[in-house]
Amino acid sequence: MATDDLARVDWTGFELTPVHEADTDRLNSWQNAPEIRDLTMGFRGPVQPRTTREWVTTLQDQTLKSRALFAIRVDGFIQGVAQLHSIDWLHRTAALGIYVGDTATRGSGLGLGATALVLDYGFNGLDLARIGLEVLSENASARRLYEKLGFRHEGTMRSAYHLAGIRQDVERYAILATDDRAALPPEARRLVFARPESAI
Repeated sequence: MATDDLARVDWTGFELTPVHEADTDRLNSWQNAPEIRDLTMGFRGPVQPRTTREWVTTLQDQTLKSRALFAIRVDGFIQGVAQLHSIDWLHRTAALGIYVGDTATRGSGLGLGATALVLDYGFNGLDLARIGLEVLSENASARRLYEKLGFRHEGTMRSAYHLAGIRQDVERYAILATDDRAALPPEARRLVFARPESAI
């Protein structure tokens, strides 16, 4: 488990918040950056600024119907995006999507911390039973992150993605509400209200 790793994350000024219209320019630049787009299996063609603005606007209608999307922020500045999407309320399942867009902050623990916060929110805030994800086989750093947080490998979709002229395998992972998960440290700004023990 990644409890020790989460304790080493710098939680100062680190939080997940709604995405704002003011974030549009940075989001658009990340959506068009090949190194982000390809590893996250995102938009394959050019994304116009207007398209990104419209996407941000439509998030208001999607919130908790099929998606819960957050900006990863440090000291108020957006560094990336974390989301639960494809939410199925009947089966209590969702899919995880996350990326750290700011190259200067990759490897700093933001991805680990943001994923842990989203899992906490999904299981303890939304009462989901299962959260899954898909990741390229070659994305070893992302796979290690998910495995640290308790995701289990469930299978390989062979030759399922085309990247840079080569067919790539895609790995499927999932974590259940009943699985062991790393504990968030007290300084983490959870998206779920933590009741004092005296009130329980």
